[in-house]
Amino acid sequence: MLSLAHCDSVPSLPPSGGTNPLFDQFGIDIATPRHDLLPTSLEKRGVTSQIASPSRARGQDAQIEFWERLSIYTEGIIAKLDGCGRPELADQIRTCHTEVSYRRCRGCCEVSKFYNRCEHKWCPLCAPRLSRERKDSVAMWVREVPKPKHVVLTCRNSDVLTKERVQWFKKCFSRLRRTVFASNWHGGFYALEVTNESRGWHLHLHALLDASWIDQAELARQWAKIVGQEFAIVYVSGKPGQDYVAEVSKYLVKGSVLAKWTGQEIAAFIDAFEGVRTFGVFGSLLGQRAKVREQIRALLEIKPLCECGCSDFQIMSPNELEEFQLHRKITFRQFPPRVS
Repeated sequence: MLSLAHCDSVPSLPPSGGTNPLFDQFGIDIATPRHDLLPTSLEKRGVTSQIASPSRARGQDAQIEFWERLSIYTEGIIAKLDGCGRPELADQIRTCHTEVSYRRCRGCCEVSKFYNRCEHKWCPLCAPRLSRERKDSVAMWVREVPKPKHVVLTCRNSDVLTKERVQWFKKCFSRLRRTVFASNWHGGFYALEVTNESRGWHLHLHALLDASWIDQAELARQWAKIVGQEFAIVYVSGKPGQDYVAEVSKYLVKGSVLAKWTGQEIAAFIDAFEGVRTFGVFGSLLGQRAKVREQIRALLEIKPLCECGCSDFQIMSPNELEEFQLHRKITFRQFPPRVS
């Protein structure tokens, strides 16, 4: 299901010259722009200044380069999935950020663009926004954890990645939480992550636990026993002021990493995580779900404001905008194109 996203203004993308090493790396010809690209990381609420400055220009150039890279990664993934005979998977992100709608402020008549989203967690174009929303949610959960401990659990790399292995890994974590060793884990939340760096699939888990003390050596022994290994690599940290939000809200896999895999590896990854929850809450924090859900709902209900201070907008199709332009002068924002 495609949805619309709000975005702030950035300058139009100038014609590119020379060669880009990303093109050679992923084999994508992007000489002709396919459509406009949504710079979701520029989404803001409230009033923003439009005063030009060197630092602002540098920031906008960096954002343009960032979203151009994501577009290249997306096209590379689509090409590889098509090439390995899995076009039905490529179709899930093929039209992401290619359909445009417009939002006109009824106060000052300024117009901004909206783009459709595929909402898939493995889409390079949607991942930044999904990660940002995860960070907002995790930040609320962190406030409910009085004695946070960051824990990383790993298991031996595997040659293949399947949904059964991912579900087995999650069940192992559930078994660990039910042991006597973990009886002082009052609650917490976790997020899965996977990498593949030519040494097999490395599935691991980041967890934020509410516990006064966790013995790392004993945790390694307990976890190794559960996953059927002689030893296991684990990590425990509880440093004051640590950025737990960043640690537990990472991407399942970054677009730059996914685009480097073969078509078969990309397809195996998508199949393994299709319909699998990669983030979960347990223990005492389960009772806080209603509270956190209300906080998230309150944030979502905050209406975005135009720079003029108005929050009354009209959503328009391209044809409706063209008709409107014939009758009234408007201020129009330009955006960098999505390359293809």
